[in-house]
Amino acid sequence: MCVRATSRWKRRVSSQWNSTDLHAGFNAKLTSLLPTFDLFGYPGLSDPGLVTETSFDVDKLLNDHTKVRYVGVNGMTLPETYNGLGVRNLVYMLLQLLRFFREFQAAPTSAGVHLIFIEEPEAHLHPQMQEVFIRQLDQIISAFVSQLNENRPWPVQFIVSTHSPHMANETRFEAMRYFLSVPDGDGMRRSVVKDLRRGMGGAPEPDREFLHQYLTLTRCDLFFADKAVLIEGTAERILLPEMIRKTDASAVGEPQLGSQYLTVMEVGGAYAHRFFDLLTFLELRTLIITDIDSVSPNGTGKRVAVPVAEGTFTSNGCLKAWFDADVSPAALLGKSEAEKTTGGRRLSFQVPEVDGGACGRSFEDAFILANPVRFPLGDGDRALAAYELAGDHKKSTFALEHAIVHTDWIVPRYISEGLRWLAQGNPAPVQPAPAVAVEIVAGVAGVAVNVAEVADHG
Repeated sequence: MCVRATSRWKRRVSSQWNSTDLHAGFNAKLTSLLPTFDLFGYPGLSDPGLVTETSFDVDKLLNDHTKVRYVGVNGMTLPETYNGLGVRNLVYMLLQLLRFFREFQAAPTSAGVHLIFIEEPEAHLHPQMQEVFIRQLDQIISAFVSQLNENRPWPVQFIVSTHSPHMANETRFEAMRYFLSVPDGDGMRRSVVKDLRRGMGGAPEPDREFLHQYLTLTRCDLFFADKAVLIEGTAERILLPEMIRKTDASAVGEPQLGSQYLTVMEVGGAYAHRFFDLLTFLELRTLIITDIDSVSPNGTGKRVAVPVAEGTFTSNGCLKAWFDADVSPAALLGKSEAEKTTGGRRLSFQVPEVDGGACGRSFEDAFILANPVRFPLGDGDRALAAYELAGDHKKSTFALEHAIVHTDWIVPRYISEGLRWLAQGNPAPVQPAPAVAVEIVAGVAGVAVNVAEVADHG
């Protein structure tokens, strides 16, 4: 009995010694990784440090007894589950990268290239962490090579699939592959892989650089939308959601734009045309809402802003790129719908609310002309009155007032026509008529309902 007790005591001492030894060893290894964690912005200001806690049981042969824990205060550590899924996911990915690197090192024959696929790493990561992760992948290679491989190269290539515009922001066109879903037979669809390196290869270098810088500074939602709207400025951006709701409400039984995957980009009239090649390559159905921006030479020959009826040229770069540099406002008003449309792109600029009527020069005076009840303009030159009244309003204040306070207004004709065009095409879900819903409910309930009678009585 004494011998048995002594044996158990020795086993406990041996277990405790090995547990302490492993605990120290694991923590030493984890500590050596901390500089590489810093590359991904971890730990940040609010993130705790990491230590391991190892429990050792001879009877279970070391199975599943190493846990990651977070440093607390006064020597206390906290379980891994106390941190968010995003941080845990980031730690897991970094440790997996280390594992793959070690497997590459241990291979008896070095591969010419080491492919690592990372599927949707943005899961549970906040936007800033997403950007840092994709930006620092190259740095993690350098860290492993310099710290763990005596500067011998690691020929690794990462293939990352993502739905995150934040990650796409950090990648140049040359490195992107765009998966486009297209119809393929009755009720079937397939993906077409598009190489942006080749698709943008024909665009001038200044345009490619502009697009990359613009999308980096703003967002890459273009790659994840089914349709796009390019707008001039602040007023259109603020009021566009309400304009979509109003045009959808007036088109019952037709495709509803509000239920489609849409991205809105504020690009201004001077830059919209630089997106043409990219939009064509992405096969993205796009509405470009811009202004006539009529100008006419003054006494010194300088072109200055004037009402549309007095204009001889346009200062709008998009309109000049679409038609020609010397196109006049009068010629623009005579353009047909076909001339305003090419492939999957349509141009929308100011037109009279009624044929032959007054025409606005910009969004604000077109909005005023579309709502004569709210903006009495007198019996004189209505276009001139609207032009002068629009000049008295600050654009953002004008838009916020009509988005929040005075919401009973009519969408300018040129925008409503453009939005209805954009709503068409694939994909374009059609909202069922209310009577259809009543009929379905009645059928499920087993009740005979006169649909026509229900529709007549609301």
